Amino acid sequence: MISAAIVGGTGYTGIELIRLLSAHPEVSIDLLTSRSEAGTRADEIFPSLRGISDIVFSDLG
Repeated sequence: MISAAIVGGTGYTGIELIRLLSAHPEVSIDLLTSRSEAGTRADEIFPSLRGISDIVFSDLG
């Protein structure tokens, strides 16, 4: 299993990476960062991710 981290996950590229990597059978998203959304589930901010990922944003700062 490949462990992935997405830094700056609230932008367009971050959302697409969550969607694509969540569908990959050999990848696990272990870290998702956002300064402004730390502590919030990704699918609460982006409804298009409901049922795809339940990962929570963290703050690296």
